[in-house]
Amino acid sequence: MTEPRDEIDNWLRHEVEPLPPPPGAFERVHRRARRRKLNQALLASAGAVVVIAGAALVPTLGSGLLTGGSSRPAPAAAASSPRPTVTVTVTPKVASSAPTVSATGSPSVQPPSSTGLSTSMSGAPAPAHFQPSSITMIGSVGAVIGQAGTPGHCGPPKPDDCTSLAGTSNYGQTWHGVSAPVTGVPHDSTGASQLRFLNLQDGWAFGPALWVTSSGGRHWQPEDTFGLRVTGLETAGDRAFAVLASCQSVGASYTAQCSSFNLYSSVAGSTTWQPVSLPNMPPGAMTAAGQASSASLAISGNTGYLLAPSGDIFSGSVAGGAWTYVGRAPCPPGDASYSGAPLGAQLAVDGTRVLLNCATGNGSGALTGVSVQPKRLYQSAGGKGWAKISQPPTAGVAMSLATTSSGHVVLATTAGIDYSPDGTTWRPATFTGGVPPGGFSYVGMTTDTKGVALPADSGLGEVLITNDGGQTWTTFLISG
Repeated sequence: MTEPRDEIDNWLRHEVEPLPPPPGAFERVHRRARRRKLNQALLASAGAVVVIAGAALVPTLGSGLLTGGSSRPAPAAAASSPRPTVTVTVTPKVASSAPTVSATGSPSVQPPSSTGLSTSMSGAPAPAHFQPSSITMIGSVGAVIGQAGTPGHCGPPKPDDCTSLAGTSNYGQTWHGVSAPVTGVPHDSTGASQLRFLNLQDGWAFGPALWVTSSGGRHWQPEDTFGLRVTGLETAGDRAFAVLASCQSVGASYTAQCSSFNLYSSVAGSTTWQPVSLPNMPPGAMTAAGQASSASLAISGNTGYLLAPSGDIFSGSVAGGAWTYVGRAPCPPGDASYSGAPLGAQLAVDGTRVLLNCATGNGSGALTGVSVQPKRLYQSAGGKGWAKISQPPTAGVAMSLATTSSGHVVLATTAGIDYSPDGTTWRPATFTGGVPPGGFSYVGMTTDTKGVALPADSGLGEVLITNDGGQTWTTFLISG
């Protein structure tokens, strides 16, 4: 009797011819396989991409001048050339707390109506015991940088990292906490004590190290200067210009014993600093030649000016390109103050002229032993053909010079602030709270009427404001 499953067994023993695949099936499978291989290769190389792209990382923009976190900068590399093209690899850092005003002439940039420094109210109070060392203003918005809190109890990661920022949105009348680079006081080639903002987003903290923000102060990143120290920095147009010096001093006096100086520029948002070409440079113009020396930058409109250690003047467009030699100043810049600013010659520019105050008797003991100092104010059209126009008051050591587009001139000294409507006649400014002990370290005018000043004694925790072109000044405390 035949088994009922014999037909099935017989059918299974026959060869089976597979049906052909639908048209285009092989091509689709091939394409999918190639995509899988490409994705696997991209994932495998992702780590390398992050490392390479690190130099171009920019923090996500948000409301600026807000309280942030903390991190540490990468160690500085040794200098390998006096004028390298510095391509900086930036490690993103978040910092925790204040700003600087640079106003050697009329402001060359207007605050954009976007987020950043303009939306600066963080809700947090300014850090206690704030000691401002620098200030920067964009319209009525600005910031100060300095030391705050109690040394030894700031942190993290080190308890002495007390560098802080405070911001204002009403031209210095009230202040609030702002994110700051996580770094200490200036020591050798580390720390930051000065501040400049180009607009409401792009800013630099420096002196002697260099930090940058592209988020209005919310995030700060360290930049490697290859062992050079940043002794001066100004902003205009779409970029920053910095004086980088090779210095051998140790401790807090980071601007002392500097043997050579160079001018660099960087476009906002970039991590590359390029040396600015200075053709036809006189021999030794940018070297100290065994003398205590410094250099000075000033910018007005689209033109920048560099006072070299030798006293030679260079000028160029802030849009980029070489700066040309234009002539010799009546005096060299001389020794540097603790902020890097020259003590022998203070440079300022307005829309039509370059001003230079030549001060004598500014030796190493100037800040402690000199109360009277001869001064001579010169003016020039474009940095050549200088003419003496006045002798400012001799009281005090000259520290900072500023002017406005209408020709008002103010000179900060260790004895006070002197005011001139045109640079030819002078009278002492008046103060609602009197002249602070030790006078002033900085003065800057942001408009024809408005200006700011910092006392030489940063421990006072004050910023002084003028609303009448520098004739009278009112004191405001940073920490409430």
